[in-house]
Amino acid sequence: MDAFHSYFLDLARYGANLLNRLPIELQPQPLEYALGKLAPILEEGRAAELVQLRKITRPDPLTATAASPGATGLNTIGMLADRFTILLIKEWCLRHKAGANPEKADALFETQTLDIIGALASSRPGSSALASKITTHKSGVVAADWEEAFWGLFTTNLVIWESQEMLYIKDIGHAPEAELRSYIHWFSRGNIRRNDYMELCEKRYWNL
Repeated sequence: MDAFHSYFLDLARYGANLLNRLPIELQPQPLEYALGKLAPILEEGRAAELVQLRKITRPDPLTATAASPGATGLNTIGMLADRFTILLIKEWCLRHKAGANPEKADALFETQTLDIIGALASSRPGSSALASKITTHKSGVVAADWEEAFWGLFTTNLVIWESQEMLYIKDIGHAPEAELRSYIHWFSRGNIRRNDYMELCEKRYWNL
């Protein structure tokens, strides 16, 4: 196993540990939980978590494995990191939430997550993740380095995941108009935020 595979496996372990430490509800919750409770806790812990992330030694991304020639397509760090964080969240939910299925979680990690880690380990600079939405809205997110960009993407995807769970267990067609407007408002801005962090992941990863 090369240094790049080891690094992203360490990131996967960090992600699982973070999810274990967060007060994630095991049953689907209304939007107010994700935005009013979970998101503020993530923001409060941001500085301390970035310290931990920066302790994980990252190999020079421009060494032979990452800089090898070839087509990049959608296999950019930004796009792959997005899928990677979503898989880590999904795996945790399969292990811990209602109807837990550890065997399915193990299978997810052994197939999809390890496959993404392999792609991340051999990724090259690309532009597929950049400016993927046409919008006049600005998220205002910033990231000084790769670790901050990764943290932002991971936690944004977590809040989006927790926000949308309720939509899958209730008849949204009978939801009050104000609740529907709240969901639409959050998802449009949450996805812009997510895309901006994907772009920052792509830009910051290649600067050690």
